[in-house]
This record gives sequence, C-alpha cells and structure tokens, in this order.
Amino acid sequence: MATTAKASEHIKPCNIAQSERHNRRDADYIASLNPAMLYIRKDLAHLNEVYVAPDMEGVSLQQYYEDIRVMVKQKTGRAMQEKDVKFTDKKGKQRVRQGCSPIREGVVNIKPDTTMEDLLRYVKRVHERWGIRAIQIHIHKDEGHYEDTNDPASWEPNYHAHIIWDWMDHNTGKSFKLNAEDMSAIQDLVAETLDMQRGQKKSETGIDHLERNDFIIQKQENKKKQLQEEAKKAIAEKEEADAEVEAAKTEVADLWKEHDYLTSANRTKVERSNRLDLDIRNKTNCSQALDDAIDAKKQEVAGLSAKADEKLRDFYTIKERGNWQDPMFFAMSAYIYRIDEGLQFCIKAIQDFAYSGFGGRGGKHGDIFWDNESYAIKQYLKMFSDLASATLKQVADWFVWLAGTLGRFNANELRRADHEVHDIADGRYDGRIQKIRQGVSRKGR
Repeated sequence: MATTAKASEHIKPCNIAQSERHNRRDADYIASLNPAMLYIRKDLAHLNEVYVAPDMEGVSLQQYYEDIRVMVKQKTGRAMQEKDVKFTDKKGKQRVRQGCSPIREGVVNIKPDTTMEDLLRYVKRVHERWGIRAIQIHIHKDEGHYEDTNDPASWEPNYHAHIIWDWMDHNTGKSFKLNAEDMSAIQDLVAETLDMQRGQKKSETGIDHLERNDFIIQKQENKKKQLQEEAKKAIAEKEEADAEVEAAKTEVADLWKEHDYLTSANRTKVERSNRLDLDIRNKTNCSQALDDAIDAKKQEVAGLSAKADEKLRDFYTIKERGNWQDPMFFAMSAYIYRIDEGLQFCIKAIQDFAYSGFGGRGGKHGDIFWDNESYAIKQYLKMFSDLASATLKQVADWFVWLAGTLGRFNANELRRADHEVHDIADGRYDGRIQKIRQGVSRKGR
C-alpha cells in the first residue's frame, strides 16, 4: 500500500562517477543494477527532467571538480585538502579533520506533480541564505518497485530529485560550513517550498538516514520477522483447535458408552416384563435424545477439525515431500516468495536457464548462469539454509522444485536446472561469485 512521502533532502559528498552514470541513465549502469533491489522503468523515462547551470553546459562533474581545485590553490595559496587528517588537539585527544567535499549531492523526496520550477525556487532560497549553489538538478520519476512482480498494477513509484551542489565559496576558496541547525533549517525550507509535510527530525527519532538499498533490506527483514510471528501464532491456534477436537472426541465416546448402557437396560426390561411398557418408552425416548446429542457432537467434531485444518491452510501447501521440506520452513517460504523480489529473481533465472537447454522452450541463456544470477542464487541458498537449519543441497532441491512447478518443466529442463543449481550449491561457481562480490565492494568504497 502506497504511503505519502514526506519532505526531506539527504546531502552527502558526491560520488562523481557514480552520480553521472545514474543521472544520465547510462546503458551500462542500468545493466549493472540488481533488479531485486532497484527497478528503473525505461517506459517512464520521458517523465524525467534535467536542469544544468549555464556555466556547466558541456562540462563534466570531474572537470568542474578540477576547476575548483585550481580555484582553491589560487585563492588560498594551498592545495585543497581532500583526505581526512588525524591530529592531536591541545588536550592530547586524537581527532579527525575531515577532507574537503567541494561537490555534494542531495536526494530530495518530491510529489508526483512537483515541477522543475518548484525545485529552482528551492535552490534559489538556499543560495540566498547560505551561498551554496545548485549546478545540476535531475528529477527522476522512473524509479520504484513492484509489490507483486506478477502484477503490473502493483507498481510503487519513488519520486525524487538529485541536486548537485557547489559547496565552495569562490571568493575565499573555502567551503561553506553548515552546522546541525542549518541542516535542520534546510529540511524546513524544502518542505515549505515544495508544499509537503516535513519529515520527523533526527533529533526526535535518533535514527540515521538509510540508503535506499539498506532501507529495502531492512523492510524485507521486518516482513520476515512478521511472517515468523504469524506462523507461530497459526501453530498455536492449530494446537488449541486440535485440543478442542480431542476433548470433543472424548465427550462423544462417553456419550456412546451411556447410550450403549441405556439401550442394554431397555432391552433387559422388555424381556423381563411387558408391564413396564411405559418405562421402556421413556427409556427409548431418552436413548433417542442421546442419539441426537451424539449426532450434534459429531457435527461439532467435524466443525472443529475443519477449523483446525483452516488455521494452517495458507501456511502448509505441500504437494510433494522430500527430506528437504520442513513444514515450518515451507510455510514461511510460501509467503516469502510472494513478497520477496529477490527470491522471485532467482526462480525466474532458473526457469530461463532451463528453457535454454536442448529441446527447451527458447530461453536466452548459454550453458552457465550469468554472474549476477549465480551471485543472487548463492546468497539466497545461504539465507534459507540458515533460516531453516538446512543444507545448501536441500535448499537447492527446493529451488529447483519451485521453479519446475511454476514453470512446468519437462524432463530435459528439470535435469538441466537441477544439475546447474547444485553446481552453485557445491561451490563450482564460487570463483565467479567472488569476482562479482569484489566488484560490489569496490563500488561501495
């Protein structure tokens, strides 16, 4: 369910190379994205807008950065201090003097109808108050995610803008110094200018800003914890319903004993004397009442059994059983597949690989998984292995079964998928996975 975005601008030192690739929507950058973490829809790219300051026309951010470096040298006579420097203060305490960040990037939450004119009014007010100047503005309305990847209508957009700031005073060659109160005032200013509700202050929440990918991961972890609690609650409800069923069965058994006793007593009295007809009829009526009570209890038992089965119908949908399936693990996994975009990415990769084999249905794969797919599959094998206390091979069996069930694999496709997914579980892809993991680490620095 969509939530209304609150106004905020998260400002940090600009990663020049990454920023330009992201804001320009370079093809190689789009191809490098993990679809389980971020979606960019090319069909919505026409909604994006770009502003470039007149003196930045035809100039890259790296070139602009070099010009600032020259300006600082001319104004101050010293080279720009770009790295953090450790020093000892007068009291002998170790401190760190942060390096200069002449170009900074702010990510601003916006509304669907926010225009470039609105943002230009905002950056003008910032410039007038603090002297900081915006040299680029990029409005992005093509980013977001699907709540359900099988339902195009579940698209949740992430409307925002990237503002590239020149954080230097070109008269003195020094950077502008804004304290915590100034940064809080910027949040007030963006909310006021864009006519949005201001986000809750960090001083009130004590929570640091999360980068987008970290926020998605945290959201998925919260969903998993919620799923675990729901599963535990369902188990407890089923146990309670089972106890009610057993109690009802015991009561029915007691009624049958009483029924048998009364029926036997009536039969004995008929044999002894016809003079007791009235008494016999009364006993017969009592026996009939007991029969009715037994029938009612039978219906109650059937209702309780149905109730017990219904409690976990959504948690246990097991068509085949193997040593890799644990009911609790499968119950959680069934829900996770519907909400976890990363798991859906892995399953679809396995299906496309299977369809590409000899006699398959024309997938787009060669004879091995792509690096990003093997990396994602291995990560999710480990995650489910830890969650279910299972081996990687057992989780791999489940991955192949789920992909084959949803994709209706034929025998050749099943063999092809099973062989290659187990190669990932057995470590035969670890060399490739290590390379892509090192690549992700280098990008993060």
